[in-house]
Amino acid sequence: MKVSVMIREEFSKLSKEFEETLQHLATDITAGVLFERLPPMDLWKKAEVSVTRLKDLTESCKDFMLILKPERAVTIEQKFGVVVQGLTNFREILFQNSAEPLANSRLAFEQLRGAVMDASDFLLLVRDVRDNPSPVIVEVLRLREVLEAGGTVVTIEAPESIQPMLERLARNIEGLRDALAVLERAVRDVRERMRVLQDDSVRFGSSSEMVQKKETVKEDSTSQTQQSQAEQAKKGQLSLSQFKN
Repeated sequence: MKVSVMIREEFSKLSKEFEETLQHLATDITAGVLFERLPPMDLWKKAEVSVTRLKDLTESCKDFMLILKPERAVTIEQKFGVVVQGLTNFREILFQNSAEPLANSRLAFEQLRGAVMDASDFLLLVRDVRDNPSPVIVEVLRLREVLEAGGTVVTIEAPESIQPMLERLARNIEGLRDALAVLERAVRDVRERMRVLQDDSVRFGSSSEMVQKKETVKEDSTSQTQQSQAEQAKKGQLSLSQFKN
């Protein structure tokens, strides 16, 4: 089976199961199978299968959506995060210790209802990506099929509407290469300057030590001379005193 067909068929199956699981969960809420007055563990036992499966399907759908329509990655990630966070909060609240378990059930139930609404918005995005994948990605997948089959790619036909996107992509790649070259030169310059500074630092340190040693020797010599002169003067005063006596 061709790669592009396989990916789209698998995503189509996942999106259908996602919709069915979401409808089942919503029906359980509206029909009263799940309600806020159930003890936390009872509420979790009734909702566990649907909630866990919906969370897994949301993750799987997101991965296919990012492949098939990467230009909508920000929106996909944002809506995915909201749904998963709501489902995660539902479980975590039910498993919290509380002096009022039914208060936890009410709070968790509100999180679940919110997550179901958010999942409905996510379903709209799933359908859009499934029915309108990126033309560029479809072409890339086709080229991959040709290469894997050992064929030769002669031309790449793309809709006129995406030509500006391809041109911008080519310019951005070229700009990135230029920027990397400039960065590499700057790094080399910095390394060379650091090497010079290190060499100067070593030489300066050696010179400073020599100067310090010379000054220390000079100070010691001066001190010894002054001490010698003082002793001679003292002896002279003593001799003069003896003479007067």
